[in-house]
Amino acid sequence: MGRRPNTYFQFKQFRIEQERCAMKVSTDAVVLGSLAKANSPASILDIGTGTGVLALMMAQKYPVASIDAVEIDKEAFEQARQNVSFNKLGINIKVHQQAFQEFEPGNIEQYDLIITNPPYYSRHLQSSKQNINLARHEQGLNFTDLWTGIDRLLKTEGMLWLILPPKEMEAFKRLGTEKGFYANTQTLLQDRETSKVHRVITSFVRIKPEQPKKSVLVIKDANNAYTPEYIGLLKDYMLHF
Repeated sequence: MGRRPNTYFQFKQFRIEQERCAMKVSTDAVVLGSLAKANSPASILDIGTGTGVLALMMAQKYPVASIDAVEIDKEAFEQARQNVSFNKLGINIKVHQQAFQEFEPGNIEQYDLIITNPPYYSRHLQSSKQNINLARHEQGLNFTDLWTGIDRLLKTEGMLWLILPPKEMEAFKRLGTEKGFYANTQTLLQDRETSKVHRVITSFVRIKPEQPKKSVLVIKDANNAYTPEYIGLLKDYMLHF
């Protein structure tokens, strides 16, 4: 008999149970969570939290910040709430079961940092499973609605971080320009040096930067080993680094 895979993902400072979530812990999430930063944020919002992994990564990075995590899917919400309550880092995290379009931040008017690993398979064949559709497709949260909410909830000096495939990032960036947002940093993610760029991690701000910073992050070298840059970025979080 084959060995049953773990239903959890163990980080250095917390564990993520994920058996109830359509979208498991991914390279996308851990790279985004490792790169995302702001200047001593007091308030953070994680849109579409899924397992709660990004919210917990932010709690590790900014232990005194107040963090709201929004998730529409009931199973994922319950899983995220469990992960937050079972980890000591979750003390300042509140998980909300709600569509982002309906989310009201309560007594926190706006956020210093917003982070999201948003749905994007808008033109791809849809899964027959409804929860995977919600997690992956724009039908649940389209880019226009996402920007409308971000514009309302991000402070003037705040920063947005997200990850998307290259084409979707260009579309998202165009919509952001219409709202008065500018790309501040951009990291191109490649599996190997010879691979195509498959993800782009971008931070957005309202105040136009003098020169946006661009970089490339390669995950593995020619020998299929993790690159020093990738290990260096994730070493505070990943158990095997």
